[in-house]
Amino acid sequence: MFRKLGFPICGMIFLLLTISGCAEEGREYGKSPDHTNFGAPVEKTEEAERAYQTQQLHGPVTHNNNKLEYSQFLSNQLNAMNGVNTALVMTTDQNAYVALMIDSSAVGTKGTTKETNNQGTAKGFYNDHVPFNDYLPPNELNNGFNNYETAIHHDLLSHRFKQAMAEKIRLLQPDVMDVYISANRDFLNKMNSYVLESWKGNSLMPLLPDFNQTVTKVFGTAQSLPQVTK
Repeated sequence: MFRKLGFPICGMIFLLLTISGCAEEGREYGKSPDHTNFGAPVEKTEEAERAYQTQQLHGPVTHNNNKLEYSQFLSNQLNAMNGVNTALVMTTDQNAYVALMIDSSAVGTKGTTKETNNQGTAKGFYNDHVPFNDYLPPNELNNGFNNYETAIHHDLLSHRFKQAMAEKIRLLQPDVMDVYISANRDFLNKMNSYVLESWKGNSLMPLLPDFNQTVTKVFGTAQSLPQVTK
């Protein structure tokens, strides 16, 4: 009886191994249907077509924006993405700038270095250094204690993570020339102060010179080299 079943069983095993091999090949290049994994290796050809900081691939840039607004719509769209806890999207006459905090709903969003102290102490919830002071300035979303994760430099965010956000912005707002994305804590807090002004109904144009100076410092102006390892 078992001898008669030998061929069907071997055939099934071969089929399962073939399917498994195809699945592994898909995961290798980030083609798995599980879109929560932003850490999958990427092909070199994908990097040349990246959707963020594209102008810096070809030479130096300037951040001489002539208009500044907060986009609640784009912010909401990015907030719904895996890996994003909070996204603040500022739009100018030509670019979109994203400040964000990262949650744990997607792997491979950034390197393994932790910047946030999440010890969960009862005293000094927002500041371990001042154990009896639970005050957090209203303009700040993150001060490094018991909060979601940040990244001091935008290069610490994975290519695939930034690519997914930039592609969504370009799909929803096709006139955007370039997209800049950072999870830097200081940048996040400053953009939050701009958002609060916008929610009050105030124009952000008086803040434009400060904004241009800030994004120049955060993203730089020098040409950036392609990175294919993230």
